[in-house]
Amino acid sequence: MNELSPHGLAALVFAAIVFALYVWGRWSLATVSLGVLAVLPLGLALWPLELQGEVVNPARMFAGFASPALVAICALMIVGNGLVVTGALEPAARRLAGLVATYPRLALLVVLVVAGSASGVVNDTPVVVLLIPLLLAAARQAHVPAPGLLLPMNYAVLIGGMATSIGTSTNLIVVAIAASLGVGPFGLFDWFGLVALAAIPALAYLWLIAPRLLRGVPDEQQPLSDDVFDAELHIDADSRWVGKTLADILSSTKPRPQVVGVHRGNLLQAPLPSTTLRVGDRLRVRETAPRLKELEQQLDVVLHDVAGDAGHAPDGEPARLAPAKAIVAQMIVTAGSPLEGRSVREERLADRFGFVVVGTRAKAPRAGLGRRGGLADRDIAAGDVLLVEGTAESMRRAQREGLGLLLDQRFAVPRQDKAWVAILVMAVVVVLAATKLLPIELAALGGVLCLLLTRCLSWEDVTQSLSAKVALLVAASLALGDVLTLSGATDWLARGLAVQAAALPSAWVAALLMGLMGLVTNFVSNNAAAAIGTPLAVSLARALDAPPEPFVLAVLFGCNLCYLTPMGYQTNLLVMNAGGYRFGDFLRVGSPLFLVMWASLSLLLAWRYGL
Repeated sequence: MNELSPHGLAALVFAAIVFALYVWGRWSLATVSLGVLAVLPLGLALWPLELQGEVVNPARMFAGFASPALVAICALMIVGNGLVVTGALEPAARRLAGLVATYPRLALLVVLVVAGSASGVVNDTPVVVLLIPLLLAAARQAHVPAPGLLLPMNYAVLIGGMATSIGTSTNLIVVAIAASLGVGPFGLFDWFGLVALAAIPALAYLWLIAPRLLRGVPDEQQPLSDDVFDAELHIDADSRWVGKTLADILSSTKPRPQVVGVHRGNLLQAPLPSTTLRVGDRLRVRETAPRLKELEQQLDVVLHDVAGDAGHAPDGEPARLAPAKAIVAQMIVTAGSPLEGRSVREERLADRFGFVVVGTRAKAPRAGLGRRGGLADRDIAAGDVLLVEGTAESMRRAQREGLGLLLDQRFAVPRQDKAWVAILVMAVVVVLAATKLLPIELAALGGVLCLLLTRCLSWEDVTQSLSAKVALLVAASLALGDVLTLSGATDWLARGLAVQAAALPSAWVAALLMGLMGLVTNFVSNNAAAAIGTPLAVSLARALDAPPEPFVLAVLFGCNLCYLTPMGYQTNLLVMNAGGYRFGDFLRVGSPLFLVMWASLSLLLAWRYGL
């Protein structure tokens, strides 16, 4: 067995310390990652590492910032945000939300099976990119925590990705290296049955147990979702609901909106299902801010401008703000505000400031909120909260003039007119990546450019899509993996396994090889682990006079067991950013899955090949 060099020992010790800091959580992932990027080049500058007569340049540790993996991850986060900003997935999300709200367990099972099946023939990353915004939207509409859906979905995709030779690029590399060493050839579905059997207990774990382990993860979706406002939906002359009953509207939306009454003239009538709607009626509803905007789009009606001051175009229709600029935010009325003691109709906020009031929430029940007059005629009191729609600048100007204080809870109004562009761009990116006509980083980067040129996204949207935490974590993990490889630490671990396992039965050697590759791949890139492990697998098989195929498959399976860390695979980083997971969440949920898959695949390999 080769001796471990001092640099290799230092790299292993440093990797263990970094892992402990990530798990401890005392400092953020970004802070620890930045420390890695500072310490590694400094260490190489003070203690040079020489390979084949040349000194390793310390600046090599920063190469991760230009890596295709980081480019792909950042570009895919931006393209995925295009679907969110335009509301492109809202129709599909509403259907999925209905299933999630009514049958949450069944919905999760369907997601796991569909995601795992698709990733066997389509690259893992596009599948996850497509599902993240869909699941986020469905979870928001169904009022269920998104973290309980995203990570199990991601793990199901990773399981499905190992089932075929084209599921991941790592599979292709293992098969290619094995073929160059005289092993194989492997067919597209040669080991599909093994993975399918191992997936049964794994998916059962992800379905029944993993969501329970994720209950403590805070849901970082819209903070507005808990605040309920009174608003009015206007039935105009062109509305498809004229002549229909209130029951027709209620049956067309899921979940059903909370209708308080029907305004007809100055009277608020009881919301009887048999009420026939007329031109000029206003449905008084009580819903959350995101749900109000969903109802406006879903029912193809206008959120009645509560202030009565929305401003009017020459044709008499209510003026609408440019979708690319509109946001919805909360403004709390402060003591001494010009609004105090007056109704929103009297203040004509749209004419003065350029935004409209689309919902109200009274601080406490009081007189004057009865059955006569609309919401625009309510007198405003200090402590009331107004739901306002307009540009950020118009709201800040109103705040400067003392109307009230803006709360942080806000969201952008979906740009529905650009939804088809966002869907088309995502479809093209997925097809190009799945068919390997273009590398995924180039396809995704081209998609970002298209979204900018078509004004689906602004540069502000692009910057909000990105995560400094993810960028630092990718760069740090690549630098750490590079040091472990250059110093000979990973090779030393692999050779050590070969020596120690020489006296063990072949089945145990294959299982240990898979476990080692599974641990290594969570810190070193999957492809680097495959390049190290495949030649070792062939050498071990020949030394043990055993068939090489199960040992090659042990490496392939091990390199796909990237469940333990967020940097184990790029889809882990995508869901971490979307779901707000911490390093410890991956370790807590991924460790049992790692053990289940490791044990199942080891037993199945031994059974199939008679080891």
